Amino acid sequence: MRIAKDMSREAYLVAREVYHGTVQREAGIADLASRVGMNRGSASDFINNLRHMLKGEEYHRTLNYYATNHYLQHIRVDFGEEALRTALTALRKHLDYYDSLGKGRQVTLRALLVKTVRALDEVPVYPDEVDPEVCLVEGARKQVTVNAYERNPDARRKCLDKFGYECVVCELKFEEVYGEIGQGFIHVHHLVEVSSIRRQYVIDPEQDLRPVCPNCHAMLHKRKPPFSIDELRERLTNASTATR
Repeated sequence: MRIAKDMSREAYLVAREVYHGTVQREAGIADLASRVGMNRGSASDFINNLRHMLKGEEYHRTLNYYATNHYLQHIRVDFGEEALRTALTALRKHLDYYDSLGKGRQVTLRALLVKTVRALDEVPVYPDEVDPEVCLVEGARKQVTVNAYERNPDARRKCLDKFGYECVVCELKFEEVYGEIGQGFIHVHHLVEVSSIRRQYVIDPEQDLRPVCPNCHAMLHKRKPPFSIDELRERLTNASTATR
């Protein structure tokens, strides 16, 4: 059957609840069939594919361009950037599987894959940074619908107005090291992991955000829940002392 855009949107919402365990899979399938007119097979595929994407697993049932893009965008909204990268790994595996069938190439979906990778955080993704199987980066949510969490560019600006562009862990200033190309470059870290919050949340830039370099940002997220700024700073100090 032809999957309309409203069906894709509703299917994602149901699939998300099934993934969180608040709705049983069979109940979700029945809901999509009765409420939005989706056949049970398609409903099952939409629910299963979200789980596969969040686990970075190969899936075999293709979602159309709109549905795939909607899933990717809302995975970033609801589960964070780490989950989005994992979902992109699953999409790549799916496209490779589809190619192996010899039925042609999903050109538009491959273009979507490339575009989404490049758009992450509006920062280039370099080949040596990306493990094709496991990608661990910061998590965050962006408010685009009710009960989604906002990664607000104004909040980032206010954080940097307050704390500047120096990493609060290692004190690196990109402009001092790299010159003009480093001007204005820094990551912003959420002190409370936004992906763990299950309610509408208004960010306080001075209380909730801190500027960190990409290396320290990655190290903060080496653990769930993330290390605190003080914990990572202490580890960095101890490591520096041990190598002297």
